[in-house]
Amino acid sequence: MVVKSHSIAQHMANLQEFIGELYKYDMHLNLEKCTFRVGEGKFLGFMITHQGIEANLNKCTSFMEMRSPTNIQEV
Repeated sequence: MVVKSHSIAQHMANLQEFIGELYKYDMHLNLEKCTFRVGEGKFLGFMITHQGIEANLNKCTSFMEMRSPTNIQEV
């Protein structure tokens, strides 16, 4: 799960809502797997940056290099 916001005030509100949902459904976080205050990085095949969530180009290159199907059987 990713919590991303444009401002610190909005981020605090989003985190409060997120934690409220965790408590509501009796879910717990494994702190060994949690990462906080990350500026950018890869997450589930996507790039998380200060600009937003983008597709990871390393994952997209093989798909973009595939040739288009030429007949109905190749679809």
